[in-house]
Amino acid sequence: MGFPNNCYFPWLKKELEARGNVVLVPQMPSPAYPEQLTWVKTIRSLECDPTDTVLVGHSLGCAALLHFLQERKGKTFQHVILTSGFGRPFVSMKPLERWFDPSLDFSVIKTKSKKWTVVHSKNDLLVPFREGEWLASQLGANLIIEDKGHLTKREGAKELPSVLEAVVGNV
Repeated sequence: MGFPNNCYFPWLKKELEARGNVVLVPQMPSPAYPEQLTWVKTIRSLECDPTDTVLVGHSLGCAALLHFLQERKGKTFQHVILTSGFGRPFVSMKPLERWFDPSLDFSVIKTKSKKWTVVHSKNDLLVPFREGEWLASQLGANLIIEDKGHLTKREGAKELPSVLEAVVGNV
């Protein structure tokens, strides 16, 4: 379900563009069979100035952003917002375990953004709430709690004002 027209992405893009912001919502390659290297390469190919950029990731896109940030050199990003995300294997994730081998180094990653926010639902059936709590603790992030499952359109997350407020507060 990792497509630019899923979740709250179209609404957030429209809201931010109406405020004069440039918004990129990349199509990640092979969302049904995601590969960490190709997703990180896609993120790396986006041109932006980190000093006035807010990165927003969702689900596995959060892990891709974390890998991207871990390897990246240069200026610090303004703000990173991770929604329904995770930064380690949990339960049985056999197809995705290679995404975390080796493990992410959060002591390096957390220096790559001035501000961190994690948005997670207590009733997320795909990524347990405890993973959002853990991720927030690793990054020293503000944790915003939602009640819209995995934050997809199907679960009622066509709009996500908490993410808009987090972005607008930093743009």
